[in-house]
Amino acid sequence: MPEFFWKWRKEIAFSLLILISLGLLVAQRQPDIFTTGIRQGVALVLLPLQKLSTAAIHRARHTVSLLTSLGTLRSENTALKNQVERLRLEILRLKEGAAENAALRQQLGYKQKTRWKFIPAEVIARDPASWLERVRVNRGYSDGVRAGAGVITPLGVAGRISEVNFYSATVMLLPDPQSSVAAEDERSRVPGTVKGNGSRSLALLHVTGEDDVRAGDPVVTSSISTIFPSGIPVGEVAGVAPRENDLMLEIHLKPRVEFNTLDRVLILEPEE
Repeated sequence: MPEFFWKWRKEIAFSLLILISLGLLVAQRQPDIFTTGIRQGVALVLLPLQKLSTAAIHRARHTVSLLTSLGTLRSENTALKNQVERLRLEILRLKEGAAENAALRQQLGYKQKTRWKFIPAEVIARDPASWLERVRVNRGYSDGVRAGAGVITPLGVAGRISEVNFYSATVMLLPDPQSSVAAEDERSRVPGTVKGNGSRSLALLHVTGEDDVRAGDPVVTSSISTIFPSGIPVGEVAGVAPRENDLMLEIHLKPRVEFNTLDRVLILEPEE
């Protein structure tokens, strides 16, 4: 008997398929209890599969949503970290500026009641052709620097701002021939004007032969100066000589500031 089924297996399988197909056609045209039961059975078998597939779809959607949220959170977290780092750097810069400002104020002996505010700056560039005359500093319009502002160091007057960009400014140093400062002999109160001559020495002008100015006298800014507080050191009288056929004195000053090694300055701005 088994040999019979094995021998005719293809024909038997084909006949069963034909019978099942005919049965399904008949069931569709004339539904009865038997065919209804078959449909319900098939639906019952497929129901768990449908539930599983639906649950899988929901899980996949939830996973995609979670991954999207995680990506957004990761992006926001990175942005917040970057912002925190920027704020930390800004705080450090402000603390450094405040400490530097306070130290320079203390060295210069200025009181808090002064009408000037001090902007610390660093020298970032020099012109090789005018090493003692012009330098560039790392403060500009964005820091409140304006053209014409006085520039000092803990040792004394350095110069004034001649040009301002947004993030930097050019300082015209005292040795520059175009530079001038209203000054006076600290001992005798003889007024004059300090001018640069492109060298390591300065000149005190507008002093007559009758004025009391001696070698070694300190020279400071005058109270009539519009860009410096009075009393800031400018230099020391190095030599006094009468000019030939002139009633005026020729006075040379040794500057207080070492312009060839200048690296940090304070920019003066009037307080509003």
